[in-house]
Amino acid sequence: MTSMYILVTIIFGVVSAIVARTKGRGMIGWFLAGLLLGPFALIVAVLPPVPREGHYVRCPACCEVIRAEASLCRYCGSHLE
Repeated sequence: MTSMYILVTIIFGVVSAIVARTKGRGMIGWFLAGLLLGPFALIVAVLPPVPREGHYVRCPACCEVIRAEASLCRYCGSHLE
């Protein structure tokens, strides 16, 4: 029973880290959050990123949120003005 709990906890950590990595977030922090918070961390990792005023803009080609100073979109690779 205890080994099953540990296995499920590790699975939540790994899946949270993978989802976070695909969204451009840090894997280690999300892995630890997945270990400690389980399904709640996974739900938060799946949520879209919240754009911050003045620091981020949306790419005109793919509409993903990127840094305002970027010259190349990291999602679609299009050149920005």
